[in-house]
Amino acid sequence: MEATKERAARRDRATPARTSGSSPAHGSRTQSITRRRRRAKARIRQAAVFLAAAAIVAGVTMLVSSIATDRPETADTQTPSVEQPAVVVTAPAASTQTPEPTEAPARFYLSASERDVVERVVMAESGGESYEGQMLVAQCILNGAEKQGVQPSEAVEIYQYAGARPKPTQSVKDAVAAVFDRGETVVDEPVLYFYNPAIVESEWHESQIFVIEVGGHRFFAERSAAQ
Repeated sequence: MEATKERAARRDRATPARTSGSSPAHGSRTQSITRRRRRAKARIRQAAVFLAAAAIVAGVTMLVSSIATDRPETADTQTPSVEQPAVVVTAPAASTQTPEPTEAPARFYLSASERDVVERVVMAESGGESYEGQMLVAQCILNGAEKQGVQPSEAVEIYQYAGARPKPTQSVKDAVAAVFDRGETVVDEPVLYFYNPAIVESEWHESQIFVIEVGGHRFFAERSAAQ
């Protein structure tokens, strides 16, 4: 009996009795339950914090996605190009006017006074001849001037042309212009002399190189000493 009381006394000393309003004794079942409840509450608070943070992150993500969706996509949107005005090059219109022919240089330039002398001499020598005969006389005067290196007015004196100076006809003027201005010829040979056999006989003329006879005149080129 005393042993039983002694064990009870040791138990009471080992586990002090809980008084009203005091915390559970260390190592008791009640204290363990309290700790588990505290841990559970802490986990609940942590989970709430995580959920709140997740909700905030999700909200921010949705907001950013919404902004990105509303923003115009510059990559797919082509900037309208500004059309440059077309440059039209117009070539100058071709002239419909026929260009005036340039005047060729004269075969042998004649001053007004020289032309007058030549025309009058040709008129005196062949005024009654054909246009071809008038050209041949003008050709003799031209060849004589070039051979002697003088003006035609001097050549007619050297070769002793007629001394009369009648007024020339238009046909004579045209013949002189054809020979001296345009360089036209009746024959290619350089005729220098002529005479009218109906008026005079001339063995000297016949000793030269005969070229052509037109109308009443016979025309000759000069025979060189070698010939």
